[in-house]
Amino acid sequence: MIQIDDSGSILIDGRDTGLKITQRRDGTVVYTPENTLCGRKYQEHEMPCARYSTAHDAPHKVGEAYDPSKTAGRAQLEADVRALLEKLGA
Repeated sequence: MIQIDDSGSILIDGRDTGLKITQRRDGTVVYTPENTLCGRKYQEHEMPCARYSTAHDAPHKVGEAYDPSKTAGRAQLEADVRALLEKLGA
C-alpha cells in the first residue's frame, strides 16, 4: 500500500522509500531529496506518466474511458514507484 506523508515522503507497505513526490504545474515529480550528511544529491526520476493523482485511483470521470494521456491514479503511482525502486535497487 502506498502512503504519502505531510512532507511528501513516499512510503510503501509502511516503509520509507527515500523518495518524495511533489506536484508542479506541468506534472508530478518523484525525486530523491538531497542529503548532505551522506553525500546524496537531489535527483528527479523519470516516471511513465506525466501526472498522478495521490487522492484517487480513477481520477477520470465515471463512465469515461481511461485515457493514459490524462492523470493516472494512486494504484498506477504505486506500481510505478515499485518499478522505480526495483530499477534503483532499493
